[in-house]
Amino acid sequence: MQRQELSNPTHYKTEKLTFAAYLIIALKADLVGIQPIGNSRNVIFILSKSPSSEQLTEFFNGSARVPALKYAEAINRLKSVAYEARR
Repeated sequence: MQRQELSNPTHYKTEKLTFAAYLIIALKADLVGIQPIGNSRNVIFILSKSPSSEQLTEFFNGSARVPALKYAEAINRLKSVAYEARR
């Protein structure tokens, strides 16, 4: 994974780790990049696919469903990638 800005219009960017993990599982999206935000510990996750408005609504109102173990694994992987990007 390289630290780079990707401007591909088909890519989706989010700062929310939990939402990125959800999209990786629900959409089978790939993490194509990560972009540190200034001097903070935050990063932007760049994914290969964009969510539909229905998926956005389901996630943010708490009704989205994905397998718990896969979701937990995706969260842990994203945490590791974010940590490495900030080093």
